[in-house]
Amino acid sequence: MSRTNWLADVKPLPGGWVLRSAIVLATILFLVLGIRWQQHDLSSFQGWLELVVPYLPLLALLLGAMQSAVAWCLALAVITVLGGDASLVVAMIFPTMVVVAFCSFLLPWKLAINFSLFVPSVLLGLYISTPEMADQPAVLLALVVFLAAAAWRSVNVYRHRYEQSTHHIRDLQEQQALVRSEERTRLAHELHDIVAHDVTIIAMQARRAEFVNDPAKTSQILEGIGTAAQQTLQDLRSLVTLLKDEERDEPGGLPQIPGSEGQTAGFLDAPAMSGETTTAVGLVHDLDGVVEALDRAGFQVSLVVEGEVARIPASLRQALRRTVREMGTNVLKHADPSGVVDLRLAVGADRVQLTSENTVSQAEPIMSSRTGLEAMSARCEVFGGFMDVGLSEERWTTAVSIPLEGLASSNA
Repeated sequence: MSRTNWLADVKPLPGGWVLRSAIVLATILFLVLGIRWQQHDLSSFQGWLELVVPYLPLLALLLGAMQSAVAWCLALAVITVLGGDASLVVAMIFPTMVVVAFCSFLLPWKLAINFSLFVPSVLLGLYISTPEMADQPAVLLALVVFLAAAAWRSVNVYRHRYEQSTHHIRDLQEQQALVRSEERTRLAHELHDIVAHDVTIIAMQARRAEFVNDPAKTSQILEGIGTAAQQTLQDLRSLVTLLKDEERDEPGGLPQIPGSEGQTAGFLDAPAMSGETTTAVGLVHDLDGVVEALDRAGFQVSLVVEGEVARIPASLRQALRRTVREMGTNVLKHADPSGVVDLRLAVGADRVQLTSENTVSQAEPIMSSRTGLEAMSARCEVFGGFMDVGLSEERWTTAVSIPLEGLASSNA
């Protein structure tokens, strides 16, 4: 551990101004008592030094535990230089107890243990080596050592509990940061799912209007753009309402847009895409809605449904609904209308597969943030599945595969 690291581990003095004021008042009290008892010759510099030095470690606590420990060592060195007078050592008893207790709590644990053992050892050595100390009862020194050890033990126990609480608080803060990050990701996916599709419609219809000379068709296109823009504005307002709402119906689930049921018809004017998909028939209608929407946009679509759709759990149907909607939007953005779009839903014995395949357009593509692909991949991972995308011979394939094992079936 570097010097910077262990210095950073030294905790500040707790208690705020109350404890600091108490330390200052206690120091002043002992100084006043020393002056009143006339234990030192205050007419000389040495007298003042003998009066003040024992209490310097106590005042140094105001600067920090490390400064206080250093001040204690310096004070003891000065007392030794001054002759090791027994009265000076006795005067250091109270400051020593306080300093050892706080240093045990505030210093890193290795330094705390070493300092707590160092102080009694030095005092014991001073007691043995100084003849003047023989006049002081041995019990006094034993009491100092015992109290210092007891203070170290009791405060260190509290210190460990304090550290555990600090670590727990830090873990909670990290968890909260992770939850906020996940919420932002979910909101980004929700924003993309609800709004990006309508914005894509506006962009595609506006591009299409450039090549239409028929006033009736132009009017129809403009009407579609207006409808999509109105729907986008309504969805944005719903998202803002959700962000302002402090309550979450399902803290662990995807946020639901207030009023989103029945309000997503702006996706290529396909009413079947609105609401939640809770039945097998509803999922098939969603697929048909995407096919019809792409047909109206000039794409030739082939839809194949294999297996028993009713075996797909209700929770998975909603994820597949959003996935096929995203696939339809990606076809609008990047597919060549002259090519065939293949949609395939296959329900096997142990997994369900949803695949979209289309010819890539040679025209300049609409800018993509890849949020849709990320959202589809995230939904697959929630159910233990995976997504595979790739380009082969100018055909783009998006395939999701999700296991059915472990998911509660909901037949409808």
